[in-house]
This record gives sequence, C-alpha cells and structure tokens, in this order.
Amino acid sequence: MTQLTNPRARVLVAGQSHANASAQSLLSDLNLLTKPRLTMMVVLTTYIGFLLASKSPWAGETSWLTLTSTLIGVALSCMGASAFNQVYEQDTDALMRRTQNRPVSAGRMSTGVAMLIGVGLCTAGVGLLAVTTNALTAGLSAFTIFSYALVYTPMKRISSVSTIIGAVPGALPPVMGYTAVTGRVTVEAWVLFAILFLWQLPHFLAIAWLYRDEYAKAGMAFLPVIDPAGGSTFRQILLGCLALVPLGLVPTMFGMSGVVYFFGSLAVGIVFLGFGVALVAGRTRRHARALFWASLLYLPLVYGLMVLDYKGIG
Repeated sequence: MTQLTNPRARVLVAGQSHANASAQSLLSDLNLLTKPRLTMMVVLTTYIGFLLASKSPWAGETSWLTLTSTLIGVALSCMGASAFNQVYEQDTDALMRRTQNRPVSAGRMSTGVAMLIGVGLCTAGVGLLAVTTNALTAGLSAFTIFSYALVYTPMKRISSVSTIIGAVPGALPPVMGYTAVTGRVTVEAWVLFAILFLWQLPHFLAIAWLYRDEYAKAGMAFLPVIDPAGGSTFRQILLGCLALVPLGLVPTMFGMSGVVYFFGSLAVGIVFLGFGVALVAGRTRRHARALFWASLLYLPLVYGLMVLDYKGIG
C-alpha cells in the first residue's frame, strides 16, 4: 500500500504498464502485417510437397534440419510478401472494413518501417533457402515474392485476370517443398501445382462474391465487381469445381497414388462440386460462405489422401 501511495512508484508502474501495452500493440500489428493464417496454409502445402518428394525416387538426403529450414524460409518469404502487399495497398485497405485496421492503412506503422520489415523477412527467407536447400528453391521463392507483390498486387486494380495471375505464386509453395528435396521440378511437382492453382479460383471467387461491395468501393477489378450480375463469376466457379474432379484423379493415373486416393479424391471432388452447384443455383451469401468453408476442407483432404496413399513415380 505504501508503494501505491508513493508518487515515484506510481510513475514507475504507469510507465511499465504503458511499455507493456506498447509491446502488445506492436506484436498485434506485426501479426496483422505478416498474415500468419495465410502463412500457415502456405507452410502446410510446402510440407506436403516436401513429404511427397522425400518418398520419390529423386529424393536426396533429407533431415529434420532441412525440413525445418525449408518451412521457415518459405514462411519468412510469405510474411515479407504480405508486408509489401500492405504497403502498396494501404490506400485501398483503408476503404474496406475488413482491412482498414491493418497497421499501415490505419497509420499505426509507417510505410518505411513496413517496407524494412518486408525486405528483412524476404531476404532472410530466400537467403535461408539458398544456404540450406538449393538455388532452384531459393529462386522459386524469389519469383513467388516478385510475382505476388509486384505483378499480382498492382494488377488487382486493372483487370480480373489478376485472379489467374495471383494463382501462380499461390500454387508454388508445394513445388518449393518438392524441389527442396529433389532439386528438380518433376511431373509430381507439376501435379501438386495444378491442383492448388485450380483450387484457388473457386476459393477466391467465393470470397470476392462475399465482399464484392467492399472491393468495388476500393476500386478492385475483380470479376464480381465488373460483373455484378454474377454470370461470369458463377460460370468460372462452376468450371473450376468441375475441372477439379478429373484433375484430382491425375495422381493415380500417373502412378503417384493408389486406389484409395482415387476414390477418396473422387468423393471429395464431387462433394466440392456440389457446393459449387448450390452457389450457382442459390447465388446467396450463405451459399458463397458454404463454398468457401468447403474449399478449406477440400485441399487438406486431397493432399492428405495423396500422402497416405503415395506410390511414387519411377
């Protein structure tokens, strides 16, 4: 009680409380800047590529150290690219309710600091991959950062083709996991890329339909914005879901996976297609949200089945 009534003690306590609050605020802003949920998905797909590659006939020597450095390197690169994205889009982020609290757009973090964080994370990520894996994996990481931050991000304001362009860097993490082990891009790596590339189209278009009003306010040229009636949007969603059914069977056709994967992937693909058909028929936010959640289940189920029933090529 004596300490609480002492003026100097009260100043010290207040200063400590302020320092704690500032540290918590900084950590919160770093969390928003680096998008850990997106990074977690990127790391997961990288891990799948690494696992499959470690069982392939082209696999070199692998260890927990190689796996850990690969996942950390890809994660750092992803977080750095997210920082660049928020620097470039700070004006449009400020116009949308779902993004206006990001640290740069809200004015809590300067552009210079965010850029410095982005450069540091990307340099560390690509450098770690170069030192601990191989030049191909590091190069793919650098290309992913470049195409996401400097091609896809500005293209979002110009053309709906940006969705397809953005799907390229979005589909490279499992390839990086694969090349970290093999040092080469094989048919297996391309299959992993193709499934993730195509999956992103209905996944993102469902999100874009949910937030089309906010995207329109921010001047984003996404398909649901330039086609508010939804005809082209729903057609592409349906085509994407439909194409995923036969594409999901390719690993068995190429000998990568067996019968268990074949029928499991077929079932998952048909169910996912059902959610796409329901959205096209209903055209409501509820159906779009259902397709979004179904997409989050589709990918780990298909990749997981592939790992469990992996046969390999060679």
